Amino acid sequence: MKSQRSLFFRYPWRTAFCFLIAWPLVAWLAADMLVVKSESAHADALVILAGSSTYKERTHQAAADFRAGLAPRIILTNDNQLSGWSTEQQRNPFFVERAFNELQQLGVPENQIEVVPEIVSNTRDEAWRVRHYAEENGLHSILVVTSAYQLRRARWIFSRVFASSNLAVAFDGVSPGDQTPLPATWWLHRQGWRMVAGEYLKLAYYSLTSDNLQTVNAATLPPESPPQNLTGIKTDRRIYREPPLPPLPRAGRKFIDSVFGTEIMRATDEADGPAPGLGTYYSHWPTFNANNTRLLIRRGESGDAIIKEFDAATFTIGAKHSLPSLPGSANVSWEGATWSSTDPNIIYCHAAYMDGGMKLYQYDVRVGTAAGFKLIKSFSGLSGGKDYLKQMYVSGDDDVFCWLHMRAGSSEPLAYLVYRRSTDKTLFHNPASEYVGGINEVHVDKSGKWLQIALNENQPDKSRTRFLNLQTGRVDFLYNTATDRPAGHGDLGHGTIIGFDNFNDGISRRRLDAIHQVETVFYFRTGAGPAGGVADWTQDFHGTMLADNEDWITIGTFSETANTLPGSGIFKDEIIQVALDGSQRLRRICHTRSAIDNKTNTTGYWAAPKPTISRDGRFIAFTSNWEKSGRYDLFIAKIDPAPYLNATPIRPATAQRPRRARPRITSR
Repeated sequence: MKSQRSLFFRYPWRTAFCFLIAWPLVAWLAADMLVVKSESAHADALVILAGSSTYKERTHQAAADFRAGLAPRIILTNDNQLSGWSTEQQRNPFFVERAFNELQQLGVPENQIEVVPEIVSNTRDEAWRVRHYAEENGLHSILVVTSAYQLRRARWIFSRVFASSNLAVAFDGVSPGDQTPLPATWWLHRQGWRMVAGEYLKLAYYSLTSDNLQTVNAATLPPESPPQNLTGIKTDRRIYREPPLPPLPRAGRKFIDSVFGTEIMRATDEADGPAPGLGTYYSHWPTFNANNTRLLIRRGESGDAIIKEFDAATFTIGAKHSLPSLPGSANVSWEGATWSSTDPNIIYCHAAYMDGGMKLYQYDVRVGTAAGFKLIKSFSGLSGGKDYLKQMYVSGDDDVFCWLHMRAGSSEPLAYLVYRRSTDKTLFHNPASEYVGGINEVHVDKSGKWLQIALNENQPDKSRTRFLNLQTGRVDFLYNTATDRPAGHGDLGHGTIIGFDNFNDGISRRRLDAIHQVETVFYFRTGAGPAGGVADWTQDFHGTMLADNEDWITIGTFSETANTLPGSGIFKDEIIQVALDGSQRLRRICHTRSAIDNKTNTTGYWAAPKPTISRDGRFIAFTSNWEKSGRYDLFIAKIDPAPYLNATPIRPATAQRPRRARPRITSR
């Protein structure tokens, strides 16, 4: 031994030379031993393991397997790692988002891509979470796709984790050469040392801890879902795919949503009106009257409407009633018509277009003829031509009304108009000409104290939305910035506005007396909070605050097929109730089965769900085209009301100095 050691130290250059000669072969053998043969097996789903910097090669392989018909869907795991800066998105997307988007660009339909909701930190986590997800979603077999050098370890771990299950697991490795260095040259790359040498360290670790692989413990299983309420409404953040479409029932027939367990009734069908169909008008305008005995339903493309009797106790639909024209044969604008909050027989409405003048009416539905109309107020003194009212909103106490003032021959509003019935006074009649691009709508809140003035364009000072204090005449501005984050689709409560948070991909809430202080109360993610799970930017929605319980907003999501934003598929085409106390709680009601692509009159805007909720919170009406059935109809979901939460109010903040809106009233 001594002589051998002395020879080694005497001739180190010879040893080094022999090592250099042998190293390429040794390195190649070390890498090649990690690569195992792929299995091109058919399965219920392809599973792409999280790979961060190797997401492209894995998604390309999975997309090729998908196109070859090896599986009908692809499942992604999420390591919650941020990628580099995206100029297009102006942020650092998560790698799982990039993988999702890459699959879409490779031709995989969005509705056939899913993301395991829980975050993974290692391959053992992935195996347990994939097993749990597969069992929860009724899968029987999976084909795991990962990079070549990880395949041996992944197969070893998955085979042990899945040993006690009835799930079949096969593996498909991506050939080296794309984002993974070749076996012959891996040692020349920094990433190669991490992939090859690092794999041997990981194999050694898992060999020493192999007993843990077959043990289910809190560290490896997904966290438990929040407790379900007694009705069985789901409150988790899992991705629930829409099952095969069941037969479409006739009006009055009921069925159970097979995913969420909610009882749903189809309220209209061909007997109530031909295609394009019937549905809700908008989430701000009530479908249900004050005591849930009648429904106001939009019919056709002309803005016509019908009323249907409704029995809340038995959850049944009754007789249908057509609505008359005004005295003198003038038409009524039923879009924006609003049920009285106190009298279930009264609907507030106004004349359509210019044939009835600028007049506010109430209609008693028990009469059934033009004799049921009663004039409340004529604004003819404000008219300077063939003028008419558009888009009416009413405060929660039936006292304050607001409209856009329109003129024949122009599609742009002439002014906005606010009227208080109890004092018979026009509070504001302000011209729209002072706003660049004009006014989109004005909306009074349920308290009757605030008016939202939504503009069509950013103003020169970058402001977009105004809030007018109807008691003091003061106006405050919201700016289209990340600080103010003006709300998108949403609704007004008593002194609050809740809507889509376009900057944080969620739902925001703010008090109207402190509009510059905003809280994001919900995020469209597979995990709770601003960084939980995977973000989904594909969901648009309409929201309703018509329920007396304002601790929750009810929304109906929808996404256009042309949407290329990153997503996970969570909350797709669902009715959801979101808590407004910042707890991130939600109640998932049902799938809407409405498919929107804006290509036809039955797959465009009027087919969007646009849910409305009854005042007692027991019923939700929504529109559905039953996945492009050729028409849309009104559906009603029956639920237990959301619980009161005593939502914590937003604390007042120091606001920008408001401006005063000067009433420009030409007549009272």
